[in-house]
Amino acid sequence: MKKTLSLTAALITLSACGTAPYSSSQYYLNSKGMSEQTPYAFEHCHGYGCKFVSNVSFTEQDWRDIASVFRPAPKTPEAERAAIKPAIALFEQKAGTYTGTHEDKWGTFRTTGAYQHDCVDESTNTTVYLMLLEQKGLLKHHKIEPPTARVPLLHAGRWPHQTALISEIETSKFFAVDSWFHDNGAPPEIVPLREWKEGWKPERSDDRV
Repeated sequence: MKKTLSLTAALITLSACGTAPYSSSQYYLNSKGMSEQTPYAFEHCHGYGCKFVSNVSFTEQDWRDIASVFRPAPKTPEAERAAIKPAIALFEQKAGTYTGTHEDKWGTFRTTGAYQHDCVDESTNTTVYLMLLEQKGLLKHHKIEPPTARVPLLHAGRWPHQTALISEIETSKFFAVDSWFHDNGAPPEIVPLREWKEGWKPERSDDRV
């Protein structure tokens, strides 16, 4: 048992995609040295484990584009989750253009460099985007949780992996919002946290976490 726990701890230490529990999304961002985010001025992580943090400024047009995804206002949690997907994709496309991360490729090991994202970068950025949607009053059925992780031995997969997280207000059910599985600008995967913790991944992704 001690050997198993030691190996798990070592894997977390060696990988940028491990995380400790945090009490709130803002507390998590504070741990990354990121100040309070606002809809028109926020920070963007890249370069693996938030090694680099770029400032992003959104325009009124940027927000009109994103807000249009939520019209008409989703009436159910399921409809809101469906709207979150293209909204996060738009965030990635726009932030990618501003920061030079628009060519980010899925996964962690396919490419490297200052403009590539690992799962810490992806989950941190997605958490920021979700918090901004909440600030703009576009989310009615969910609240934003700090990122969470799964690790080998305890969960399925070959490497520690981290995702953004939301909870359904009415039921308190948790959902992973994971954009790491796709290239920059593609909609994220949103799946029940229980499934994600068990090693969920998109089909035809045997070479991913």
